[in-house]
This record gives sequence, structure tokens and C-alpha cells, in this order.
Amino acid sequence: MTAPPMELLDETIGPAPASLLQEAPEHVEVGVHDASRLAWYVTVPLPRHGHAPYSFELEIEVPANVARIADPWSALQSYARLDVADQPERSGSAQSLEAFRRAVVGVAARLARARNGFVRHCTLLRSSPMDGESHWRPLMLWLEAASVELTNARRGLLWSAPNEEEGALADEFLSLQLWSVLTDCTRALRDARRSFEDRASPEMPSFDTVEARIEKALADEIEHRRHARCTLAEPRNATELERLVSRMRWLKKHFERVLFLDGDSYQVVSRFSGWLSALMAMLAYLWFLGWEVAVENNPTGGPVGVGSGLVLFAIITTIAYASRERLKEVGRNWLAGRVQQMFAQRVTRFRLPGRERPRAGTVASTRESFSQSSAQRPDPVHPQYGPTHDVTLLRFLQRGFVATPPTSGESPRQNVRFIYRLDLSALFPRLHDAVRGLVLPDSSGRLAIVDVPRNYELPVRASLRWVGGTEPIARTLVLNKNGLIRVEETTPPAAER
Repeated sequence: MTAPPMELLDETIGPAPASLLQEAPEHVEVGVHDASRLAWYVTVPLPRHGHAPYSFELEIEVPANVARIADPWSALQSYARLDVADQPERSGSAQSLEAFRRAVVGVAARLARARNGFVRHCTLLRSSPMDGESHWRPLMLWLEAASVELTNARRGLLWSAPNEEEGALADEFLSLQLWSVLTDCTRALRDARRSFEDRASPEMPSFDTVEARIEKALADEIEHRRHARCTLAEPRNATELERLVSRMRWLKKHFERVLFLDGDSYQVVSRFSGWLSALMAMLAYLWFLGWEVAVENNPTGGPVGVGSGLVLFAIITTIAYASRERLKEVGRNWLAGRVQQMFAQRVTRFRLPGRERPRAGTVASTRESFSQSSAQRPDPVHPQYGPTHDVTLLRFLQRGFVATPPTSGESPRQNVRFIYRLDLSALFPRLHDAVRGLVLPDSSGRLAIVDVPRNYELPVRASLRWVGGTEPIARTLVLNKNGLIRVEETTPPAAER
């Protein structure tokens, strides 16, 4: 396996790529997974010994006339995995198949971190009023960091693969990951260029230089794939491109499979519904029996056979019997609500995969609740008028503990990464059209109708507390009738900063 020559990094650009890629990632992330699902990722560090508690809360503010999520649990998808982005690569000695795949996923995570740094800097560049070389040269640093990371993996980690076939698959997987990183970087760079063009900036940064670096990295990678006989695709061949994307998906599942934890969850009310029903049936029967005995011991009126006492006994007995069923239903619902408030709505336990360690201990145990409540917010145009419109708060609460898995020979610096995806497609039918026409004069003075996006902004707040600290974030979810668009960063409230 041959690797392309590694270019020296200009020390004047910034820190070394390795130090950039080893920076601690954020513990809470909120983003758009696809056109209909909002995703949030919670990373909880594992303790070196024993177990450690943590808690996480996320709140989405939706206008009351739009909120239509009847059963949030059916719209929620969740799973957990080990996060090995900071684990050292043991490339100097033979590794097991599972350890090798974990190391490969760690390289892919660092490539994604370089992508995130590039995109984040493009976002800052679009909002910066200043212009100059110091603003665009860090983009080169992130591209170089991704290239150096992949080169180091090919020169070290991939040579220690358990077998040649697994090493070839790892090389192809990392190649596709770099391809995806370059794609996202190109999209972010063009958005930044378009922003500067719209502002008619007199000093345009050297976007061409950065784009040329991306072109060179892509050309080198395509040449490497051609030399390694990997799958390629022509730009105008839709079938080949579709197969390439499908192969990318399956390779990702192949390597990340060793990180996902086996989850076992149950609804608390479903688990205790039989006991709650039995308890309320007993109380309802005692209610009916008490009234029956009271009427029998205190007859009213004439003869029991035909007098008013028999009529009163029949009426009271009928009312008591009918109220027994109502009492049983109300009492069961009340007890179920109290159990959920004191405990949780759902309990989930995550363990290491059974195929790896059949009797491994629990890595994470969570208690989760999903509630909806009403609130009022002030008028955005005139806040001094006080609360003027109703909103529905979708609140997800998770409490639990994490424990270091009982493994030997692995670094204790691991994290558990919880991944949640909430389907919000039930909101879209209640929104206005995605665009609205607006008449404006064009450059020649004639009237032109411009389609303006009609977007909605939903505040999203989240907070994670663990033994090592607290991390609150505030975001804004932008969506319209066609689906979710993006998540923007907002300034958290003063109480949370």
C-alpha cells in the first residue's frame, strides 16, 4: 500500500494538525439529520472506576397552533455507542479485528473533526466584517490536518491490519470519509464566497487558493483510489454515483458496528400496568362492597321486598357498581402519572455487544421522560406588551449513570455517545407555504416577483451535567413546510452563561 507524499505544513499558519484534531469535542451537539428529523448527540465521559451519574435536558419551543406530536416516543429514535476518537492507535503491534476497527473509526472521527473545524471557520468568515490573509489561511490548516491524519493512518495503522482484506476495506472506508469531508468543505467554502459576493466586499479573500487546495486533495485521493482499485464513479453517471454512495454507507456500518451498544428498554407504565390494574381493581371492589354493606345495614322505608328500601338499595348499588369502573380507570391513570413523575417514562440499559462479551456489565443505564407543557411568550415585535402568544414546550429529560466497561488492555479515556433523532414531520402540514411572493423593482425598474422563503424559527435549549462539569447550549432550529433546513447557534440566556 503506497501513500501520497506528505507535504510539509507551514509553521506560520497555526498549530500542528495533531494538536488540532486532539482538541476535546463538544459534549452536546444539536443538528439537522435529514429533512424531517432533528438530531442531538450527548457525549458523557466514562469514569476510570465504578460508575458516575449524569443528567441531560433538551427543550424545544413550538407554537401552540403548530405542535401536533401526539406520541413523541414513536417519533424518537435512539441508540448509544462508544466514542473512541481520543484512543491511541496501537499500530506497532498486532491488533485484534475489533481493536483495529475501533482505531479506524477513531481516524474517521478525527477527519470529521477537521471537517467541522473548516465549516465552523467558514461560518465565522461569513459573519466577520474584516478581511485578510489571517482569516482564510486557517482554512488551509484544517485541510492539511485532514490530509496529514489520513497519510499517517495509511503509513502506520493500516499496515497493522489483522489481514490484507480488512486493511483494504479500511483504506477504502477512510478514502470515502475524506471524500465526504472535502465535499462538505467545498459546500461551506462556496457559501462563504457567495456571502462575500452579496456584500460586494472590496477585498475578496483568496477563495481560489483554498479551492485549489481542495481540488488537489481530491485529485490525489482519486488517483490513490485508482491505484488501489477502489470503486470510482464518473460525475455524469448517476448509477455509478448511487452505487458509490451505497458502498460508503455499508462500509461505515461495517466498521462502526463494533462500537454500538446493545440497548434494552421498556416503558415503565407497561411494566407495572398489571400491578396497577390489580391494585385499583381491589380498591374499586372495596368501594362497591362498602356501599353495599352500608345500604344493607341501614334499610329505609317499608317492606324489603316491595318498599322504598329495595328501590334505594337498587339505585345505590347501581351507582356504586358503575362508579367502580370509573374509579378503577381514573385511579390507574393517576397512579401511572405519579410513577412516571417520580421515576421515568422509559428505562434503557446499554451493554457491550453480546457477540463480543456475552456476560458483560452495563455500560449505561438511563431513565428518560418526554413531556409537553404550555407556556406564554412575549410579542417579538413589542416585548413590553408582555405575553401575547401560546407555545408548547417539548421537554426531553434523561438521567442515569455510566460505568467503565469491564475490558482489559484498553484506554480508560472513553466516552459514551448517546444519539437521538426526533421526527418532526407532523409539524409540516400545519405550516404555511415554503415561499411567499414579493414584488420588487428589478435593475431596469420593471416589476419582478421574487420568491422569498417563509421560514420558522424554533428555540432549542439543552444542558448536560456530569461529574466533570456542566455544558448548556442554545440553538435555533430553522424549518419550513418542506422540512428542516438548519440549526443556528444563538446566545444562551444570561442565567445559563
